[in-house]
Amino acid sequence: MAKAPPKLEILVVASEEAEREELAAALRPLFRVQSLHSSALAQRAPLVDASAAVAVLNGAEPGALEALLPVRELFAGRGLVLVVRDVEDALLEEVIPRLDPVQILTHPVPAPVLLLAIRRALPADAPGEGARLGQRRARALLGVSAAIREVLQQVRKVAPLQVPVLILGETGTGKELVARAIHEESPRGHRPFVAVNCSAMPETLLESELFGFRRGAFTGADRSMRGLFQQANGGTLFLDEVGDTSPALQAKLLRAIEQQEIRPVGAEETVQVDVRIVSATHHDLEAEVARGGFRQDLFYRMNTVTIYVPPLRRRRVDIPFLAQHFAEELGEVHARRITLGEDFLDALAEREFPGNVRELRNAVERVIAMACPGETVSAKELPALERAAAPAHQPGQGTLRERIEQVESEAIEEALNRFDGNRTRVAEALGISRVGLRQKMRRLGLETGSRR
Repeated sequence: MAKAPPKLEILVVASEEAEREELAAALRPLFRVQSLHSSALAQRAPLVDASAAVAVLNGAEPGALEALLPVRELFAGRGLVLVVRDVEDALLEEVIPRLDPVQILTHPVPAPVLLLAIRRALPADAPGEGARLGQRRARALLGVSAAIREVLQQVRKVAPLQVPVLILGETGTGKELVARAIHEESPRGHRPFVAVNCSAMPETLLESELFGFRRGAFTGADRSMRGLFQQANGGTLFLDEVGDTSPALQAKLLRAIEQQEIRPVGAEETVQVDVRIVSATHHDLEAEVARGGFRQDLFYRMNTVTIYVPPLRRRRVDIPFLAQHFAEELGEVHARRITLGEDFLDALAEREFPGNVRELRNAVERVIAMACPGETVSAKELPALERAAAPAHQPGQGTLRERIEQVESEAIEEALNRFDGNRTRVAEALGISRVGLRQKMRRLGLETGSRR
């Protein structure tokens, strides 16, 4: 007899135990259920691995909406069923854009109605056929900051489209994870996602990797090979550090993107491909274009939509959140569970993390390696990390990139104050375009709704 497939897990969130149990009882015949109190959601969210969620919003409870915001972060609005109770129209108008539930039900909810709503909130694909955790975003993009919420909102908007996307951000911020989230949320999500680091190999090797080659094309080519464009056919090709490519290769990339065809090295005929291009770089490509280091036509073709991934120092509120997630994830990998103490998390939040999320993950893994199983790690363990907490930026301190960012931030803020936030005049005074000013402000974390 064939083994029954495992039940999907549903997260139930409510402030009252009776409500949680009532909803869980309705779901248990078909699903596994994980229940959480609303107040515990922010801390426990990194550990959640459910396919969909049902959450209760009690309009009579102060701060009820804010307590549920991590649900939106987990399910990106596609796997959330919201049950409302004593919610007035004014609050409901605020709830819809902030939580973006797939369906709203009124308490009390009959069990058949709840089950139907949950089924509709689940991914359309069956497990093993492209199902992607209830259409959830990539888990390493977890966070509660406004900066990461903006990134996720941009991902949701651009994912269904077929336009090229350029992802900008410092090393270690998670640009590939954003690219994967775009792919997974797109209609191509069940097709291949192929990534290549353009700075990791010489130009001749990168060209043959991207476009493939025919047998005899060069010494050692004793067989033909399909390139990454062909391997990604029907899916997404992620060109990481595209700013490090040569002008000659940039010309071939431009043709491949515009014509949707490639010519393998040593071949006479072209090959048609259907690939969505997502690119990333830590370089300021607009400045590279201005100095002739990057083709302007390729830059315009790649940045139909641009997404900026903020550095970790611009979203410190996410550091404890991510650290808890990594502790759980890596504790399972290494079979060594530990607890991160509050003082340790507070101390982490004060660090600069020039290596961003990648450095934070390594720091947590290092602590796990040195801790005893079941230990609660305190702030006194921080000196055991390779790098002590860095002081706040001061003139003459920090890496070259950090010093440049400091100067740019001060210059832009001074000009914004001088011209009362008028971006057109600021751009003219600084000798850059308005688009360039906007890009720098977003990269430096200076974007505010009050600017014009």
